[in-house]
Parts: sequence; structure tokens; C-alpha cells
Amino acid sequence: MNLVKTLAYQTLDAVTLGRGVRREINGKRIRFPARWSRYYEADYEPETFKFFRDNLNPGDTVLDIGGHIGLFAVVTADLVGPQGKVFTFEPTPFTRNVLQQVVDLNGCSEVVEVRGEAVSSAVGTATFFDTGDEISNANSLVKTSRSKTEIEVPLTTVDAFAAERDLRVNCIKIDVEGAELDVLKGARNTFLDQRSRARLGLHPSFIAQNGHSLEEIWQVLTDYKLNVVFEGQMVDKDWFCTRSDLFDVNLLPF
Repeated sequence: MNLVKTLAYQTLDAVTLGRGVRREINGKRIRFPARWSRYYEADYEPETFKFFRDNLNPGDTVLDIGGHIGLFAVVTADLVGPQGKVFTFEPTPFTRNVLQQVVDLNGCSEVVEVRGEAVSSAVGTATFFDTGDEISNANSLVKTSRSKTEIEVPLTTVDAFAAERDLRVNCIKIDVEGAELDVLKGARNTFLDQRSRARLGLHPSFIAQNGHSLEEIWQVLTDYKLNVVFEGQMVDKDWFCTRSDLFDVNLLPF
């Protein structure tokens, strides 16, 4: 079956002259390599699309932390335009290669810079855990029951990267499978001084496996003077800290 699928994808690549397969996801047309063109549903994460459409302007700068195969790198590149910049971080080598292909297929390589670092609370190196599944969206700095292989990766922080590149960061997307607290701790200056907005994915079970808690994350968000918004409604500490399933929130400065 795998051989049949491989041949089918190769044929589709040939038919499309290597230009990828065009999909429409939440109203955005985007091209993917044939092999990965069916990865996303047509209504994938509509609230994340809405967040970027509501909060990005031409010329803005975006940090896409947990770039995966580039869906939101391309979406944000279109919104910030040729005068803007998107830095997308994906430590997994195979996934990063697909991410670069998606960026190239969509003609936004001048706007999007693909990075191999993991983003955390300190600059250095760390062990990154891979589930072993191709283009897995569960690879992380956090070791879980799904982790199979380990690789050493460079680490950076939001603050260090922004300072090194002299960036004014308008929006941040954080999707890091349990390492959320560390990313936030490394972004203190960016949130407090630049009042950046963010879309934050939270994975309560992985957060706990990392020895952290939603209470700790809430305290950091409070210290950074950020409102926490879920599907258009501000939420309080009790709601936030009692979540058990994966959820996403917007972080908006007040």
C-alpha cells in the first residue's frame, strides 16, 4: 500500500508540474506537496485564522513557534505582505524540509524565514523528542509516552531572537506541545515592552508531564498584563486552570 501511495503522489506531482496541490482552508488558498495535501481539513482551526486576520497588518513581524509544515507561515506571510516578515521555528529536520517546500510552493520565501531552533526560556542546546511519525505535530522538548527518538537542537528565546535581529514583534503563535511556560518565560521583554499579541495553544497533559501547571502559566500571563480570550470571550483564572483538554487562547495586552 505504501508503494502504491508513493507512486500515486509522484504521479500527482508530475501532473501538477511540481507546483503542488492547491487547497482552500478557511478561505485561504494554499499549495502543499501532493504527499501532504490532505493533511488539513478545510475548516482547520478557524479561530487561529481569525486571530491573525484581526491582528496583522502589512509590514508586521510574526514569530511562528511550532511551524510544522507551514500552514500558518503562509497565512501570515500573505497578511503581512512583502514589507513584513515571518520567522517560523521547526526543530524536526524532516518536518522542516516539508515546511520549506510549502513556503517555496506558495511563493513567500522572501517573507518567511525557516528556522531550526527550538524556542524556550534560555539560549543553548537541548534534547528534542520525536514521535517517529512523519510530520508529527506532537514532537516537543517534552518527553511523552509517544516519544521514540531524540535529537540535539539549538535553543533560543523570543527575547534573545528579537534582540539579535532588532525586531519589533507584532504577533506570536505558540504551539509547542507542553513547553508553553518556557516559551513565555523567554518572552518577558517582548510582551512587556512591545505589547505583542499571541495565539497560544495549551496542552494540559503535556504541560503536567513537563512538571509545569496551568496555574504557573496564568501567573506569567497576569504578570505580562495580558487578557486571555477564548473564542471571543475573556476568561478568568478558574476557567483557565481547570481545563483538561487541548485548548487555544488569544493573548491581548491591556
